[in-house]
Amino acid sequence: MKKKTITVIIIAIVLLAAAAVWYFFLRDKQTETLAEPPVPYVSEIISDSYSAEHKLVSEYNPQDASKAIFVFGSRSRTQAVANVLMEWDAYDNVDGSSNPDGLKDFAGETVCTVANFSNFGEMVNDGRLEDLRELTTRNVLAAMDTLCFVSPYDRSGMGKKPQAKLIILGSACMTQYGQYDIDSLFNALNCHLPVITPMQLIVDEAVESNKGKDILTVGVLAGNAPVELYGPYIRSKAATAKIDSVLCVGFKVPEGEDPLLSFLDRYSELGIQRPLDAILVDDLGVDLSVFRESLERITSVMNAESLTYGNLISPGFKIIDSRSRICKATYSILRKGNLFTHFISQPRQLDYMLIPKNGSEKAMMLLQYNERYIPQNN
Repeated sequence: MKKKTITVIIIAIVLLAAAAVWYFFLRDKQTETLAEPPVPYVSEIISDSYSAEHKLVSEYNPQDASKAIFVFGSRSRTQAVANVLMEWDAYDNVDGSSNPDGLKDFAGETVCTVANFSNFGEMVNDGRLEDLRELTTRNVLAAMDTLCFVSPYDRSGMGKKPQAKLIILGSACMTQYGQYDIDSLFNALNCHLPVITPMQLIVDEAVESNKGKDILTVGVLAGNAPVELYGPYIRSKAATAKIDSVLCVGFKVPEGEDPLLSFLDRYSELGIQRPLDAILVDDLGVDLSVFRESLERITSVMNAESLTYGNLISPGFKIIDSRSRICKATYSILRKGNLFTHFISQPRQLDYMLIPKNGSEKAMMLLQYNERYIPQNN
């Protein structure tokens, strides 16, 4: 009788120990995935396995070459990113080598822009960060859906639209405040839809190129994006690379001026003694060939400009542009994942916007639009 009692006690102890290990393993795993709570909208989707959104994400198949590339951000930003993708030719379309072959790299692909007519900068300034984070998630979910509005004047009529095989968060605001929620949602529901962000691509390269330094000094050309977003973002990335501190400065270069020399002039006026390690060009309207020509002049000891500007840049100085990094990352993902359509045709572009459904401020749907219908108050 005593042996049976001892055996039962031992089994109970083993089961309790196993349960404790299981509990702490899951708790630690969840803590690693979700370092901070996602917005309530995302938390609800994760927890409610019966919701349409949960089903959409958990059962989503991104391994379908017939699906499309989706780009999010302001209207001007999404159009700029789409234009770059539509015109890019840096690879041989047969073997993938870095040789232009006269055929667009994304031939046969569909690039869908999703223009947001909300002012992201104002949302940040007004402290409406939760709204911005939720809006980012709703954008992505709309891209994963198959339905859209067929007309701005008939919000009950539904049409079919492509689904996403790759997401590009073109907005720095969306990246800074909304990417975490997308990552949390996809990780929790085991969704492998690729997401790339220009801001992350260029910042990661700058940090990786300068590992081991005590201080990273970075300049930023951000176009219409709030430059102040880049400092905290770069610092958070640098901290993981054991870089002690970051100095980040940003300017808007007036049109018509030499972008590099104009930037360095303004940097010099600040009186900072430390040379720049990199300039991040997240403005797709900048002529990068002028940038490179200017860099060649100021790094040549045979040129007088090297005396004026040479001490403002470090020996390993790099110009890191989002234009080429967007295309390289997109091309790499599609090629490695065998996601190219392989259609013999020019790339095509479809333009959408996110608008509320009738009778609801929160529920959203994509609407295909063109130049004849550009909303003024959305």
